[in-house]
Amino acid sequence: RLRDLRARVPNICFQMLFRGSNAVGYSNYPDSVVAGFVKHSAESGMDIFRIFDSLNYLPNLRVAMQAVQDTHAVCEGTLCYAGDILDEKRDKFSLKYYVRMAKELEKMGAHMIAIKDMAGLCRPYAAHKLVKTLKSEVGVPIHFHTHDTSGINSSSVLRASDAGVDVVDLAIASMSGSTAQPNLNSIVASLQH
Repeated sequence: RLRDLRARVPNICFQMLFRGSNAVGYSNYPDSVVAGFVKHSAESGMDIFRIFDSLNYLPNLRVAMQAVQDTHAVCEGTLCYAGDILDEKRDKFSLKYYVRMAKELEKMGAHMIAIKDMAGLCRPYAAHKLVKTLKSEVGVPIHFHTHDTSGINSSSVLRASDAGVDVVDLAIASMSGSTAQPNLNSIVASLQH
């Protein structure tokens, strides 16, 4: 199926989500299976691998990240956002935590870093602060991915844009909002001129 899509859609990058040592499943696979899956996916037309671990346990990303680096594809190391970096009382997932992790992902060979806000927790001013700080601390592009679950994430995308984010994920109006991505159409209109 991937080879067929690549043949029919030759000029658009394909991206996939990759769960580190879980690959595309929900249980751990041997390193050889993870590396082999990446190799064959890249050969069949996959261009960008967003590699993450839901608990931000970076050792679970090593094999997949190295496997991507051995192909033509882009390795997008991912940090999963939790907590609230603006609330100093909630210090487990602080700004320092994310900076430290982003620097480690860069050392591990990430071509770019994704902020994966799976639950739509990253509020607008937190998105701005996080993106701006990461842009000054690492030398790779920053990609902001959020879901509109909380209903405020279009504003988070706009503030991330103000901070210089390189890539954001959005959904066309008819398929946006709620657990999908924020509305592409309204963001484009907001950023005109």
